Amino acid sequence: MKRISIIFSILVAAVTVTAQTSKEINFDQLKAKVEKGKVETQHPKKGVKPKTWIKLGELYMDVYDAQILRAYVGMDPNTFMLVVGNPLKKEQIEEDGAVIDKYIFDRVTFYFNQGKLERWEVTKPVVEKPLDLAYESFIKAKELDAKNKSDKKIAEDLTKLKGLYVNEGSNAYTLKKYKEAFEYFKKVIEIGQNPLLNHKDTAIYYYAGLSAQLGNLLEECIPFYQKAIELEFTSEGSAYYNIYDAYKNLGKADEGLKYLEQGFLKFPKNTNILFALISHYIDKQEDPAKIITYIDKAIENEPNNTSLHFAKGTLYDRLEDFDNAVACYKKAIELDPNYFDAYYNIGALYFNRGVKYIEEANKVPAKELEKYDALMDKANAEFKKAIPYMEGAYKANPQSKEALEALKNIYFRFRNENPEMKTKYEECVNKLKELQ
Repeated sequence: MKRISIIFSILVAAVTVTAQTSKEINFDQLKAKVEKGKVETQHPKKGVKPKTWIKLGELYMDVYDAQILRAYVGMDPNTFMLVVGNPLKKEQIEEDGAVIDKYIFDRVTFYFNQGKLERWEVTKPVVEKPLDLAYESFIKAKELDAKNKSDKKIAEDLTKLKGLYVNEGSNAYTLKKYKEAFEYFKKVIEIGQNPLLNHKDTAIYYYAGLSAQLGNLLEECIPFYQKAIELEFTSEGSAYYNIYDAYKNLGKADEGLKYLEQGFLKFPKNTNILFALISHYIDKQEDPAKIITYIDKAIENEPNNTSLHFAKGTLYDRLEDFDNAVACYKKAIELDPNYFDAYYNIGALYFNRGVKYIEEANKVPAKELEKYDALMDKANAEFKKAIPYMEGAYKANPQSKEALEALKNIYFRFRNENPEMKTKYEECVNKLKELQ
């Protein structure tokens, strides 16, 4: 699932609380201001005034911004140096094949990926959870504002706070702290639902669901995806696939199927939806002809996907459409000359046809010798057709006992009419002994 930091940087850039640079931050003074603000909220007169709580909430937002040294996602190193300054230490680490630059400060560590600030970790906070404390302060201010005189100011602050929660949710997500990201995004939605704002926050429902799902909060992610779908923010159909995947991992795949079907109608090129739909129908042993329709659509999008051609072959096999099954398997081999399963399945199709002719021949009355011989000739012809494909399967996987066993039986059948067949039969016997 894709990272989301850069997506949110545009939102965050407009909500920086102050233009003060990190070089001017006095953390001791900031902490003293917080303590003073808290004392004022307990004052008999000041504590009942909305502006006292608004001031404290704004102070907590400033604390949050100060703790990350006024940095923001997407900063390039040059801008970072001008705004934040030089780190105490620089390191490089490797994550998922990418080289990450770490800028280590006394209170926070920053991570740059491909020349852009991607995330941070506050190691020595001035205040724990300053955003939550700011939110509580603004809610308290509104409770005390009986005449609604502070509505405009509180609304402005809540809007700024939403941006900071988005910022921190994105950061937590990038740090792979998905449960924390989920809580932050939930708070964004909650603030947006405040009557002073009444925002829909369509994208945040999707990212809240995504964070919950990645945090293995499967039950919790579903309603957020449902709301994202309702608000028509699906990330090109990903919400439909993700909600199905959540249901599936909860053991309720049948309940999630409708989302795959709806998603396919709206986003037929979303391969996750398409492949999940195909897989679900195959697992449920639905009508193969129905599934082939979906596979053909998938092949339009990915014509060189060997798995799709192979899957289509197995479905034609179930429909007892021999020629189309063989054609699909051959296409898979054309795309992947070492595709064991495709080789083996073609060999098995010919082998099984040979067996059926033998079964028919064994039912022929003894006096109808010509009919018996004709059926046996057909059987032998099918067995010989199976040989190159079973040999191809064995070449692709020399450890396959199934392919060796099939070849052993075929070679045995023709051992007396061809010395080469006898030699190959003996080789198969010896190789099977080695694999035991």
